[in-house]
Amino acid sequence: MKKEIGALLLLAALAAGSAWSIRKTDTLTADVKTHLELSEKALLSGDRDYAAEQLEAALRIWLSARGYTEVFLRHTELDSTSEVFYETMQDLRAGETRGLSAAYERLRYHLDCIAAMEHVSLGSLF
Repeated sequence: MKKEIGALLLLAALAAGSAWSIRKTDTLTADVKTHLELSEKALLSGDRDYAAEQLEAALRIWLSARGYTEVFLRHTELDSTSEVFYETMQDLRAGETRGLSAAYERLRYHLDCIAAMEHVSLGSLF
């Protein structure tokens, strides 16, 4: 009977850890996407300085979560998302605004994929 109780406690701990990880990832991606939206809106209204400021804020949030992300998320996803951040920042600072709409969309896509991977689905189980 003690083994069964131990197994149930372990399963409960795993479920709680999974729920915490999902919530943490959802919060992280939502916070980053909020700043991305502000940045893109500022860019569309012609305020490149504020757009850069908000993009930098999104990147700071993303990088400040490395203690969590490097443990719980795939490194290929982290690398590709960070790469798109830096490419977008470079284009914005260089004044190359023509392709930035697609860059913002790529960032949102990466963040959505990361959040979706953390959620439990039939595809993630089998």
